[in-house]
Amino acid sequence: MYDTIQDMNPPTQLTSVPVLAPPSIARPHVLQPVSGPLLPMLIELREEALIIGRSNETDIQIPSSTLSRQHVRLERRHDGYRAVDLDSANGIYLNGIRVHSAVLRDGDILQLGDAVFMYHEGR
Repeated sequence: MYDTIQDMNPPTQLTSVPVLAPPSIARPHVLQPVSGPLLPMLIELREEALIIGRSNETDIQIPSSTLSRQHVRLERRHDGYRAVDLDSANGIYLNGIRVHSAVLRDGDILQLGDAVFMYHEGR
């Protein structure tokens, strides 16, 4: 029947099957209101830059007299955002410290007048 063990196994051809990486589902960066006029709204940050203030001409309008018409600009930087004060009357505070500009990190508290947010990094 078969002369050797090799004869018992028919030749097989190896085929290459590409392995695809699972799609990465990126969550957006968000500002979560902690206190102020926007509760319980969650603000997703998807733009390269956006302006927050009380004017209806801003990207995110906060109806509060404690905010300037154009209060702060959020700019995308690499994997996160940077907050830049637009010479607002009441300034911006990051984790309780008044700053002109600062890179936001996961869990930071950003205060704009009476609106207080927690920043969450997207993943």
